[in-house]
Amino acid sequence: MKYFWTHKDSIPEGMGYGQFSIKHLMWLILTISLIVGVVFLYGQLEPSSRITLLRAIGATLIIIDIIKMVLIYHSEVVFSDYLPLELCSFAAYFIVCDSIWIGNDIFPEMLLTMFLPAAIMAILVPTTSTLPAINFYTIHQFLYHGLIIAYVMTRFLYGEIPLSYPGVWKSILQIIMLATVIYIIDTVFNKNFMFLRDTYDNALLNVIWKITGGGIKYTGGLVCFCIIMIHVFFIIFKLIELLLFN
Repeated sequence: MKYFWTHKDSIPEGMGYGQFSIKHLMWLILTISLIVGVVFLYGQLEPSSRITLLRAIGATLIIIDIIKMVLIYHSEVVFSDYLPLELCSFAAYFIVCDSIWIGNDIFPEMLLTMFLPAAIMAILVPTTSTLPAINFYTIHQFLYHGLIIAYVMTRFLYGEIPLSYPGVWKSILQIIMLATVIYIIDTVFNKNFMFLRDTYDNALLNVIWKITGGGIKYTGGLVCFCIIMIHVFFIIFKLIELLLFN
């Protein structure tokens, strides 16, 4: 517990739980259990209680992110390097909006095709792997992204999120627009939000860096990878939709 509150920038080498280690797999099991639990609970609730649950998930995402930002502010790292401008931070904002404005046609398909794949990749290839398994930021990583996955999958599995191929390209256009804005911010202020300029030694992003050669080519390669993954997940979700609703 000595390093429970320690940020990854201040952690000694060799303390991490690693990629696909036993400890990582245990976190994946716990996260999947959370997701399954939320999906099951949602099915047992009345419509009004379902909305309350969705809004509670949105509120929880914001609260734990605020706690994270307060902790970072009081740590020995550069606060501006860790502002909530990552892709899954935007997922949390949109989940809050979606849960308040139930029945809208702006957020649901975007959450399914753009943010759900990102959240899944975040627990499969976590950026906290250099931290101890029992660390605030590790817990935040899996709880935060687990709740995003739980929210979106719950609404999808109960037929509340439509899925169409035009919606895929709408999401792609939105992620390109978002990435462009964030890349400008990164370049002007020398930051790395959304991992658009550096990999932070993430195993998956390192592969993209090696293939593209780094620099602006890496940024383009990352966007291309996102487009490919959106299509892969679209096919998976479409098969699930066909199995469940036809």
